[in-house]
Amino acid sequence: MENTLHSKQHKISTLVSGFCQNHLDDEYIRLCTDLFNDLLKYDPEVFKRGNEEIWAAAIVWAIGSVNFLGDKDFEPYASLSDVCEYFNASTSTVGQKASKIREWLDIDFFNDKFQREDSQISDLLGNLAMTEEGFIVPVKPFKVKNKEVEFVEEDEEELPENYIIILESKYPIKNADIYQLEYLFKSVLEKDEKFQKSKLVEKGGLHIYFYGRPAKVLKFEKKISHKNFQVVDVVNQAVS
Repeated sequence: MENTLHSKQHKISTLVSGFCQNHLDDEYIRLCTDLFNDLLKYDPEVFKRGNEEIWAAAIVWAIGSVNFLGDKDFEPYASLSDVCEYFNASTSTVGQKASKIREWLDIDFFNDKFQREDSQISDLLGNLAMTEEGFIVPVKPFKVKNKEVEFVEEDEEELPENYIIILESKYPIKNADIYQLEYLFKSVLEKDEKFQKSKLVEKGGLHIYFYGRPAKVLKFEKKISHKNFQVVDVVNQAVS
């Protein structure tokens, strides 16, 4: 049994390193290796249950999610879908396991142990201040790689665009589920925003197409938080 567990651990480590070498960089190899070792310290038998590919993908995404891996303005870049496609794993399963890993080891934007050396997150957090009304605002413009990041002021308008919400479900999606999701999503839209269509995809997924602002997806998530659906990604139709 011990040899089997050791073999499983070795395979997970090899899978993680392989992905980082082929698609990311040495910095991600270091961070993912540190996370792998910390998981073994947290629980020597943590990898006893679960598929090796799912564990590997979850380790990569747990690190990537606090280093803007899924943001195209940063390099290297890989979306959750990219990671899961490489490991042939479900995005919902990997996303849930990555969340568990972050919870176990207190991995977040305020924990610099798992941040890249070139990360400017600490600079960003140090540049924030709270107003008398309790709002968190930047003290001065924040730059990433000499490019100024624009913060939307309260009186600035965020222009709507065409987006796709990628949803996954643990169970088969019925027509009644689709109608309910469409109704709930339409309820969060403003007058200048528009629901376009919904589309069933393979492996129990549903795509919702709309013209609007990505902030509406957060409101939509709150409305479906008690249901069997999970938003795993939001992509711009122009780049999908």
